Amino acid sequence: MPEELVIKCQKCGRKLAMASENIGKKGRCPNCGAVIRITAADATKLDGSEQQVVAVDEIETRKDALLRVQKQNDVAVVSFATSRILDQSNVQQLGEEFDALVDQFNLDKIVINFDGVTYMSSAVMGKLVSLLKKVQGAGGRLKLCSIEDSIFEIFEIMRFDKMFEIHESEDEAVIELIG
Repeated sequence: MPEELVIKCQKCGRKLAMASENIGKKGRCPNCGAVIRITAADATKLDGSEQQVVAVDEIETRKDALLRVQKQNDVAVVSFATSRILDQSNVQQLGEEFDALVDQFNLDKIVINFDGVTYMSSAVMGKLVSLLKKVQGAGGRLKLCSIEDSIFEIFEIMRFDKMFEIHESEDEAVIELIG
């Protein structure tokens, strides 16, 4: 039987009870609608011992954004709004959104989650290198995660697996940046 746990929404402060089987999943606070990603570090036992806070905020980048950005404490978790990044206009927009992460939003700990991305133009690789240089120039760190095998093969051929810090899961990458 799953253990009952409690988390606290950072946005509204409401305490939420849930089963331990929900760790690693995303949900919305029923009170304020804020997106919450439940991690083992955020959950506490139902008796209230070692109360912790879930600090997850969505960052509004632009109306037609190709990227979704959530901030978990001081780490920005970036995911793609589309599974296919192929045409030049999307690649250019993606580069602008990558630049905004550092220039406009002042983010210096970034995890890019490739979950669901099945096709990607090789021009995106150049945008990733530019982002890496920009993040490192700001004294930060960039990690990639959840890359499909077919795309990871391209990373290996181009030796990007040596250039970027790549993790299997989002939680693994975020935990390393927090710690």
